[in-house]
Amino acid sequence: MDKRRLLFFVGLIAMFASLAIFANFGAFEDASWTKLWVLVGMISCASLGLALVFNPEQILLNLCRYFAGILFVFSGFVKADDPLGSKYKFIDYFEAWGIDDIFAPAALTFGIILSTIELLVGLALLLKLFPKWSSLGALIFMVVFIPITLYLALQQNISGKELVHDCGCFGDALVLTNWQTFVKNLVIVVPVLVTFMFSNRFTDLISNSKSCVILSVLTVAIVGLSIHALRHLPPIDFRPYKIGVTLQGEKCGDVVRNNNVKTYQYADFKNLQTGEHKEFDIVNNYPDYTIWEYNPDVPVRVVEEKIETPKTDTAVSNTYVVDNYMFSKDGEDVTCDIITDSSYVLLAIHYDINQSNPKHQADINAAYDWAKSKGFAFYGATSSLDDVIEKYGAETGAAYPFVSADDILLKTVVRSNPGLVLLKNGLIVNKWHHNDIPTVAEFESMCK
Repeated sequence: MDKRRLLFFVGLIAMFASLAIFANFGAFEDASWTKLWVLVGMISCASLGLALVFNPEQILLNLCRYFAGILFVFSGFVKADDPLGSKYKFIDYFEAWGIDDIFAPAALTFGIILSTIELLVGLALLLKLFPKWSSLGALIFMVVFIPITLYLALQQNISGKELVHDCGCFGDALVLTNWQTFVKNLVIVVPVLVTFMFSNRFTDLISNSKSCVILSVLTVAIVGLSIHALRHLPPIDFRPYKIGVTLQGEKCGDVVRNNNVKTYQYADFKNLQTGEHKEFDIVNNYPDYTIWEYNPDVPVRVVEEKIETPKTDTAVSNTYVVDNYMFSKDGEDVTCDIITDSSYVLLAIHYDINQSNPKHQADINAAYDWAKSKGFAFYGATSSLDDVIEKYGAETGAAYPFVSADDILLKTVVRSNPGLVLLKNGLIVNKWHHNDIPTVAEFESMCK
């Protein structure tokens, strides 16, 4: 076997190794040194594989180029995929430095610009488009962010207070501590610096005019991705509250294990307007007392429904253990009531009612009326105060009960204000941007 073919097969093995690491990447805990070094090893394997397969003449130099390119593509993509997350992170920085009054209104614009430039720099490095300028762009990024991350890490050690919880370099796809972020930047700057110093050794694959066309098309595509994520939801959800995840609470597990049934108490009520008699579950769906009058002559009918004990293995990738008091009402924790409900539960997320877009509130109200008719629980979740809730309800007809939750939590659950989340026994069945609220017929179809 000749040397070229041997390098080719070694390169394929390295790329398959990186894919194997990627497939198990979620098993490592965020904000851990292990996950950081696994990330570095994964990208190193991918970079080595690409260099051996496509550029075996200058292996070390191209390994550095691919390493820098992959890092910038990854960092830029997770931001472009979730522009609201980038906006919130920029606001964190602005608040930490006391300049939020000036720059916070432009945080979303900054986030989209940053992600677009990062992605373009990374793609240009991978495709060898303007290697001198793309490597310079990467180096400028590192020159700017290394001092910032060092300052945040040192400041935390000196004052004991985090100005910013994590840098947001990789969005919610990978959370790092400030010191881990600084070390990560020191690792990245080496291949970036090598690529820049020897950029004259890279030959352009295509002409400058064609490179400009490709970068222009890529720019439109990247900005389009961010706009789509803003008008709907991020195409790829890197947050722990993604569709298909089952929410669990440590104390909720005990409740379910000790009480492996859900109780319904059906009582007879008389309609004060029509005289009609109807049963209502007085535990989970007490009727409007201004319309329905309880009939004490008919005994209450008790029905018990067996609940399967949810798994509590937090190592399983599709489960997420939530904190106590994720949701509360009148000072009482109602988290377990929501995430252990064996029936469907709908949550209308208004992280800040003052900023909620009321354009599609009628669709949410229709979903509430449908859920109520089916006996499904429906809650609004907000960090706003009661008087703000009452005013919003009066203006928009939002009549559903509200629970309280932290605004950062609600922003993480769904990137829409308002947004809608469908749960069943803690499982996140689906969630929607306010532009995509399903019709009643669609709810009927999915909630059989």
